[in-house]
Amino acid sequence: MSNFPSTPEVKTTPNSLDNDKCIIEGDKYPLVIGQIVKLISNGDQPRIMILADPGHGKTFTLGRIAEILHNELDILPGDFKPDEQLTQDPARFVKKTRTERQRFFGVPDADSVFPSDEHYTPKNKANRDVIYLTRLTGNILAYDAHELAKCDNSIRSNHNIRMVSVGGGDTYKFRSEYIKRQVDSLSTNILSDNKGVWEVDKPSTATVNRIEELDQEEKMSKLKEREEEIREKDSDGMDDLF
Repeated sequence: MSNFPSTPEVKTTPNSLDNDKCIIEGDKYPLVIGQIVKLISNGDQPRIMILADPGHGKTFTLGRIAEILHNELDILPGDFKPDEQLTQDPARFVKKTRTERQRFFGVPDADSVFPSDEHYTPKNKANRDVIYLTRLTGNILAYDAHELAKCDNSIRSNHNIRMVSVGGGDTYKFRSEYIKRQVDSLSTNILSDNKGVWEVDKPSTATVNRIEELDQEEKMSKLKEREEEIREKDSDGMDDLF
C-alpha cells in the first residue's frame, strides 16, 4: 500500500509472546495490533471484523484500534475523530472511504447495516465495492457485529483480521486471528494464525460518547421499524374485515 511509505517495525521477545504482546516503538501492544501494522507495512489492507454479543465491548474495541493507529502510533495521520469515522449510515460510509485517505472507518452493528438477507440491495453492493477498491485511498476498514453469518457476504469473505469475544460483558476480552485465504478462494481453504487474547482498555471519552450515541440511535431506529411493521399488519387485518 504505497499510501504508507514507512511504518514502525514490529518486534517480539519470548516474554512478550508469552503475554500475547509485541513491541512497537518501544511500547508493548497486543499481537493483533502488530499484525495490523505488518499488513499495512506489506502493502495489504487491514479489513477487521469484531464479533461479540451486545455489551461485550466490540465497538469499544473498534474505537480503541482506531485511536492506537491514529493517535499513538501516528500511522494514520491526524487524531481519530469518532463522530466522522464511526457511522451506521451506508451512504456516508461509502462517501467517506471514497473522498478521504489514510483513515480508519468503522461500521458498528454491521449485521444490521449490511445484512446478509439484503445481498442485492444498492447499499450492500456499494459496500462490496468499498472493500475491493479502497486500497486506492489507503483506508482501514472495520466492522463489528453480533453474528458473522448475518453480515453480507462481502464482509464475511474479505475480512483478514477477526476478533471474537471470549470474556464476560465487563471484561472486553477478545481472541484474535489473522485470516489467510488461498489465492483462488474467498470463503474456503481458510488458514488462521492465532494472535492471542487482548483485554481491551476503554477508548477515550469522546469515542465512548460517540459509540453510546450510535447505540441509542440504532435501538430507536429498530423500534420504529417494528412499530411500522405492526401498523401495516393491523391495517391488513382491517382490510380483511371489509
